[in-house]
Amino acid sequence: MKAITTSAALLAASLCLSSCGGALLSGDTTSTQTQQTAATAGATILNSLLGSLLSTTLTEQSIIGTWHYQQPEVRFESENLLAKAGGEVAAAEIEAKVANYLAGIGITKGVTTFVFNEDKTFSIQNSTKQLYSGTYTFNTDSHELVMTGALGLSTLKATVGMDGTNLCLLFEASKLLTMTNTVASILGKSNATAASVATVLGSNYKGMKVGFAIGK
Repeated sequence: MKAITTSAALLAASLCLSSCGGALLSGDTTSTQTQQTAATAGATILNSLLGSLLSTTLTEQSIIGTWHYQQPEVRFESENLLAKAGGEVAAAEIEAKVANYLAGIGITKGVTTFVFNEDKTFSIQNSTKQLYSGTYTFNTDSHELVMTGALGLSTLKATVGMDGTNLCLLFEASKLLTMTNTVASILGKSNATAASVATVLGSNYKGMKVGFAIGK
């Protein structure tokens, strides 16, 4: 993915070229290539924004079932915050570091599952070991999923959206780290890398949400 200097400018260029496409001459390959490049950049930027993830209507029924962890997911709340973070290159680097961290504590593709039942109970587990369980509520208007642990001892709030066929659970960075540190403890894994990940997800990335993409 390409780094961007001003995401808003690329988006504007994409929209302008799209609206002016009819004026391009069929033989003007340079203009056509410019249009395609700007459109691709605009689409890629949108895919890193939280708003695009929330455009799909979800119901409570949408999240019910057994989901398998696929990869980490990073989204920014605005174009300005994405640009400030360093654009698409930074987003990709963050996802790679988070993926390494999650793998280090035992959250891996093909092993970790998220189960949401119709009776409003849920569980997160690795193979046969349960990591977290309790009850949940889902607000279809705000896309907020609230997961309350057994005996009401802990609460996790996630913003939920669809990316293709994947369900994305996105948390404030600090909340995700709290959750993953708990998972590391349950699995008997070292969380020595937490400090470096906390730095990556720290104050320089206010307005960023990070979490999991899970699929059936």
